[in-house]
Amino acid sequence: MSWWRRAKLFIGTGLGALLSTGAGAETLTLYWNAGHAYQAYAEVIERFEADHPGWEVRWERFQWPDMRTKLIADLAAKNPPDLVAEPGGWVQEFGQQGLLLPLNDFVAKDGEAMGFPEDWQVRAVERNMLDDQYFGVQIHLTCGTLVYNVDMLKEAGFDAPPATWEEFREVAIATTGGGRFGFAPNPSIGYYWSWFLQNGVTYYDPETNTVNLDSPEAIEAIQFLADLIQKDKAATTPVAGSDYEGPQKLFTANRAAMIITGPWDVKPIRTGNPDLNWAVAPSLNHKEQATFAGGVSLMIPRDAEHPDQAWELLKRLVALETEIAVTKEAGMTMPRKSWVENAEVQADPVIGSFGKCLPYAHDVAAELRLTGKHARIDKLLRSVIEEIIYNQVPAAEAMPRFAKEANAILASN
Repeated sequence: MSWWRRAKLFIGTGLGALLSTGAGAETLTLYWNAGHAYQAYAEVIERFEADHPGWEVRWERFQWPDMRTKLIADLAAKNPPDLVAEPGGWVQEFGQQGLLLPLNDFVAKDGEAMGFPEDWQVRAVERNMLDDQYFGVQIHLTCGTLVYNVDMLKEAGFDAPPATWEEFREVAIATTGGGRFGFAPNPSIGYYWSWFLQNGVTYYDPETNTVNLDSPEAIEAIQFLADLIQKDKAATTPVAGSDYEGPQKLFTANRAAMIITGPWDVKPIRTGNPDLNWAVAPSLNHKEQATFAGGVSLMIPRDAEHPDQAWELLKRLVALETEIAVTKEAGMTMPRKSWVENAEVQADPVIGSFGKCLPYAHDVAAELRLTGKHARIDKLLRSVIEEIIYNQVPAAEAMPRFAKEANAILASN
């Protein structure tokens, strides 16, 4: 690929936007997560441009919180991008607000040829629907689980990764020292859910229209993590902000024995430290073995200037051959059933390990999203968890206060 093409594809804003839009060219704007700007997607975009003379794709990359801020402003101004990759939950949230284009007409025209929805995992379809309308198409289907430094554990006397909370704490303490930590937690709120889920906690009860995070189990879960940081000194204090790559960077630098992450970190670890001896373990078990499900979907805003072209690009981005190429490049896990059955996918030990956690992974906010109040409550939860983790407010004090405020939001019109 020429330097000009690389500049156009990989510089999403500023000068890159100016370079990518020639006189008389039509511009298709794509919002994307910075961590997912894989070469395989760049090549899809390049082929799309070659097949559509006169069209340029402006590929803008953000961290998720920054993208959300920008997207909300764009939607309010009725000047949104043409196609958006979202981290889960935004499809139903923005769809309920009438801000997304229903995709049913596109699916009726092209669904059979592209295998949608039949070739997608059922939950990957349902999480992007409202009633009988499709508002998004899943492009990644993921889960987070335990990743560990084999050598650091062996040096501390452990031949296998921990399987329970008690074992995890023991390993974290034993592998801490000399400027290295046993565990590096992530500041992004989704990562905290592995602890809640393993203690049998659910986010929302639709029958009572209440959140459940004031229970003894929820309090115990978040206090366990806080104590690991504050009392045991066996975990780093996560750096607040929009960059969720911090724990991966510590792990790759051989400074953290364990992290909880998903397939999105496979490529950064492999390329950042090819000599690192690391492995993927099953998720921990406390009251139950569980973890959070994740994934990225593509959606088209209702006011997009070029919805037909956005759909054409979407079809290419979710094609099976694209999925396989991204898995080979970056280790990402995918929503297609045919992807799971692919021989190359099944032969990869790292990808196979992540795939084994999918059956017990939960989409924690699935029912809460349907209330239309998920974003407000998640923001409130993030604030309360930060009080516990950073300001050492006891979970027994903070979580009931959160539940009271969250349930007031749910009870309001």
